[in-house]
Amino acid sequence: MNDWRLVSGDAGWNAIGEILQAHRTPCAVTMGTFDGVHAGHRGLVAATRRLALGQGLDVVAVTFSPRPERYFAHGAVLPDLCSIDERISRLRAAGADRVVVLPFGRTLAEVPAARFAGALVDELGLELLCVGEDFSCGRDREGDPAFLRSLGLVVHIHSFVRDEDGMKISSSRLREQLIAPASQAPFAASARLTVDA
Repeated sequence: MNDWRLVSGDAGWNAIGEILQAHRTPCAVTMGTFDGVHAGHRGLVAATRRLALGQGLDVVAVTFSPRPERYFAHGAVLPDLCSIDERISRLRAAGADRVVVLPFGRTLAEVPAARFAGALVDELGLELLCVGEDFSCGRDREGDPAFLRSLGLVVHIHSFVRDEDGMKISSSRLREQLIAPASQAPFAASARLTVDA
């Protein structure tokens, strides 16, 4: 099964495995929500591509739909910066050879990081992982880079891309700025340009 749209957010582990297997290839993986595919995300994909080229690996971007934030939220959340189809298109334009969309629900929220990492290696073909400074995965965000390295994964950490004020460019910040009141409109406009670039 290579179409994540055929399974629900509460897809079982077998369905997750089938999605990963459908994209199996020796690969360098970058992973995240990638909402908006802003400059920080594009930098991460580019860093992954540089690492992959030296080893003859495909670049695979693993992302999630819906955003994990929606699953964990205890109320309303701000909307996505772009549709999942646009996210896939932007990730490919940024340099991903393949984009794997995993349905985020209870199964992924509760999976132990070691099991998830094992599936990325065994089912997807991960040979190296390139992630941002604040990356973590698995139940209770236990799968930080140090933990993943302890499992034997090769993990590269890409530094945050920062704006002209030295602040980390993030989807959360961009979402907040896009709905900012008129007094903050100049920043909101520049955020919009950053997202659409």
